[in-house]
Amino acid sequence: METPYRRYWGDSHHNTYQHCRQDPPLDRVLEFAGRHLDFYTGAYYTAMFTEHGLLGDAGTGAARPSVGHAYEASEAGAQAWQGVRVEALKPPPVLRREWAEFQDITRRLNAPGRFVVFPGYEWQGNARWGDHNVILRHEGPDICTAPTLAGLYAAIRGLEALAIPHHTAYLPGMRAPRWEACDPALSPFTEIFSVHGCSETDEERPGLRRNPHMGPGTAGGTYRDALLRGLRLGCVCSTDNWTNMPGHWGHGLMACLARDLTRDALWEAFRARRVYGVTGDRIELDVTCNGAPMGSVLEAHGPRRLRIRLRGVDALDRIEVLRNERVWYTHNHQDTWTMPAPGSRTSYRMRLEVGWGPLLGELPAAERSWRGRVRVEGGRFQGWSPCWTARGQEVPVLSGEVCELAMVTPQGTAGQVTQQAVVLDFEAAPEARLEITVNGATATGAVAEFAAGSRILWYPGETARVVRDLTGFDAASDPRGDMLYHQSPKVKLHQAIPEPGTRLALDLEDDEPVGAGVTYRVRAEQRNGQRAWSSPIWVAP
Repeated sequence: METPYRRYWGDSHHNTYQHCRQDPPLDRVLEFAGRHLDFYTGAYYTAMFTEHGLLGDAGTGAARPSVGHAYEASEAGAQAWQGVRVEALKPPPVLRREWAEFQDITRRLNAPGRFVVFPGYEWQGNARWGDHNVILRHEGPDICTAPTLAGLYAAIRGLEALAIPHHTAYLPGMRAPRWEACDPALSPFTEIFSVHGCSETDEERPGLRRNPHMGPGTAGGTYRDALLRGLRLGCVCSTDNWTNMPGHWGHGLMACLARDLTRDALWEAFRARRVYGVTGDRIELDVTCNGAPMGSVLEAHGPRRLRIRLRGVDALDRIEVLRNERVWYTHNHQDTWTMPAPGSRTSYRMRLEVGWGPLLGELPAAERSWRGRVRVEGGRFQGWSPCWTARGQEVPVLSGEVCELAMVTPQGTAGQVTQQAVVLDFEAAPEARLEITVNGATATGAVAEFAAGSRILWYPGETARVVRDLTGFDAASDPRGDMLYHQSPKVKLHQAIPEPGTRLALDLEDDEPVGAGVTYRVRAEQRNGQRAWSSPIWVAP
């Protein structure tokens, strides 16, 4: 049966206006977001930090505006300043001014059919009820500054508004929700993964470990806890970052199954919980029970027939079906498929990743531009998927058997991964010749050869010249001979995965009694560790 829904990708939790400013301007940030996202529900940040220095340091301990996020301050700032940060609501004049500007931008940049933008803000209250992203269907309502979740719910109940909990597996009552206060009519789904980590359980991979202030994760507020309480909550992933990079790969992304790309259609899907989340790779996941999509509530009438369809961006690995929060069915996909036979055309997905090179401080860290051309003789490019962590990337140009690429790796900082990638989707026979050129370095061979394993392109001549010009060191005098490789930028041509390795169809039947009710949901993992979680389907007795 054909689904009436299309899949749209968006970021439902991208923080803006930190420290009472937004740099670069939000309209520039969103103009880039529209290159690789379908929708955006912004999280205007209503709080600000003040820093209270030590008496022996500043002499007074007086508060001053913060210079960095609680867990994203620079190393230099952390060494130069000692004291504590205190977070509180911004002053009312600042809230009114920034919120008006924010809504003006979302109203102006909302483009139905191309890039849909919703206004929204982050509500923290008195920090005892969990952080919630308030998503508004339309511009106009004021920001709610009520201290309690009951106050927030009362303020938005008569509006077209939703309140979405996030990083829920922190300590309940300490910026993580108390599920007993949750109203699924106003909070139809929750954030299961973000830059903070994963809130599915309290011992999750990856756990809530990045933020030393709020971590670690613990039991009580996890997504599993919510479902076991009987709450009908869907789940999504979103970034919750401060990078000015909506849709930051690896920080979480939300998928929405809607009839079309408009505020009205997306809003209907939000309310119906036809949403799911991925960590970064845009894994296509469809789950139905007796024909009803994820997020549905069904009445029990005979056996339940589950239909699960997946299309990965890399090789699929492990797929689990959970029944009432216990693993009910497991499928291990690795080594269950074979390479296509010669002469048979099929689709392949191949990740092209650029970056790497000198450690911070070895050579001047500079932005680097990458231009590439990929040609599959007799083949055809069908699509692409972004794996971007910085602005400045260009949408690939696909034209028959040729793809043109342009990416930028930003100046690196300590601990920051600057690699950028795209996944190319093309159709070809295994013997078709594939030629990939990036910044003058070329790899060629049959598609089957690229499907046998990954390759690396690097730049010894260019790197030798840079090292000699900057340091006077002649690479030929390196006794080990590996310095040039260490200092060289690189391109990784990941293994090309044919369609049997990325696609899965499962049809399952459950005829066990439903008892007090049954909840089904799916989690899937690729070989590269990227994950997807479906929203549940509930079967009531």
